[in-house]
Parts: sequence; C-alpha cells; structure tokens
Amino acid sequence: MHRGTHHPLMMINGELTVVLRTHSNLDMDLIRLIKRHYIANPLTYVYLFYDLMYYPEVTEFYLNINGSDITGFVLIWHAAWGPRRGCSSVHIYGSVDGVEGLIPTDECLEVHMVASSEITGAVIKRLGEMGLVKHRRFLTMACWGSVFRDYRNPLIGARRLGIDDAVDLARVKAEQGTPLDPGEVILRLASPHWHYYGAFVNGELASIATTYLKLPEVWVIGDVYTRARYRGIGAGKAVTAAVTKDALTSGAMAMLHVDEDNEPAVRVYRRIG
Repeated sequence: MHRGTHHPLMMINGELTVVLRTHSNLDMDLIRLIKRHYIANPLTYVYLFYDLMYYPEVTEFYLNINGSDITGFVLIWHAAWGPRRGCSSVHIYGSVDGVEGLIPTDECLEVHMVASSEITGAVIKRLGEMGLVKHRRFLTMACWGSVFRDYRNPLIGARRLGIDDAVDLARVKAEQGTPLDPGEVILRLASPHWHYYGAFVNGELASIATTYLKLPEVWVIGDVYTRARYRGIGAGKAVTAAVTKDALTSGAMAMLHVDEDNEPAVRVYRRIG
C-alpha cells in the first residue's frame, strides 16, 4: 500500500504504520480501507473519513494497519479558516506507538482520545509539558430511530435556522462567548455541512444546536447552548430533539459528545434517546 513514491512506511510491533501528511496522490486502496471501516463503525471513524473526503488539504493522519484491519489512528486537522484558525484538533484511537511525538505544538490545541491508559497517560504528560493541562472526560452518545423519543412543548418552537436568522444567531453566539463575524455566520447558515437549529420562545431565539459534520450515515451534533434566562424550560431539549429528528429522518444516526460531569445535559440527551 503506498501513496505515489512518497508514502512513508514503518513497522511497529509487527504492524504496518502508514504516515500521510498530504493527499494529492492518496492511494485508492487506502481510501477504500478507511471507507470500509467507517461503514462498519461510523461512530469511530466518522472524523477520519469526513476530513479525508472534505478537508484533505488541512488534514494529516497516521494509521496502524494489521493485515486488512486498522488497529489505531491519529488524525490531525489544522483549522485554516473561521474563529478557530490556527488551532488544531487531534483524534487518537486505538493502538499507536509513539503517539505523544505526533502531537502538534500549536498553542491552540484540542486532543480527543479513545485509547489505553498507557497511551492517554503519555499524551497527557506531553500536553502538560507544553502547558496544556485541562483534562476532561466526555461521553459519546448516539441515537437511532428505534430509540428516539421526540419532545414537544407548545411554548417552544424548534426548527432549522436560515439566512434570515443570521442576526439572531450572531447575537446568541456573542452571548455564548464564541462570537462569529457576519461573513462566518452566513457561511455556516448556507453550508451543506453545517446545519444550525434554534428553539424559539415568544419569537426569540432561546437555544441553538448545530450539525458541524454531516454524512449519510451519521450527523454529529454540537455547539448546544441555551441562553441563561431560558434554561430549565426545555429549550435545549427541544432544539436537540429537532436536529436529531432530522438526522434520523434522513436515514442517518445522530451522535454527540457531552462532558460526563454535565449531568443535566446527559439526562436530557438520554430522555430523547
């Protein structure tokens, strides 16, 4: 398996490690391998497959391959635009030796790990040496059509946001502490990948949620935020249910990540399936 004539290969513990930094000549066999794993296990491979398909120019990844199986990977996505420009997101899964040496040195960095305690410990130690020491545990939650429970509240209307909602969305994002410039708001509302949803109370945007990653098999939900004066009335539940329902109607599953210490959010997500 190779990428043109510049495809670095290494043997680690009897496994083939494929190192890819750019994708201008990405081997089709490798694409098929990643897609096969994604179709079999969307929740694990969704970020790897999505970034490979849509953002190869800002993505690098490292795979451990044993026979025809991927036993681990490191995915690094470098944000080149938007409010997180200059930041990197790293996803580590499974068995990857020496992973701590692959971590970018960006000052703005997020690392997501599903790996052994030995690997996570080595990475956390490395991040601590870099001065990046905030550590939290997240749950990955998913919903299929058979377990979904819709939420309806006559006082709350929830729907997908459109261009006409740009001013309201910008206002809520600023209140959230993650402001977007007007151009970025329009780009997100018009994007086929980003779908913003809102819950309205008396005509005012009370809560938001988004799909920041959308594939036929899975939509990943995030950026769930409810304005302070509307908390505790079901606005967050309504907006999350609305986007989940649309995901399931499209034939996909819905997936999100939530801080395990955020018990109110965990309860809400469990109630809708």
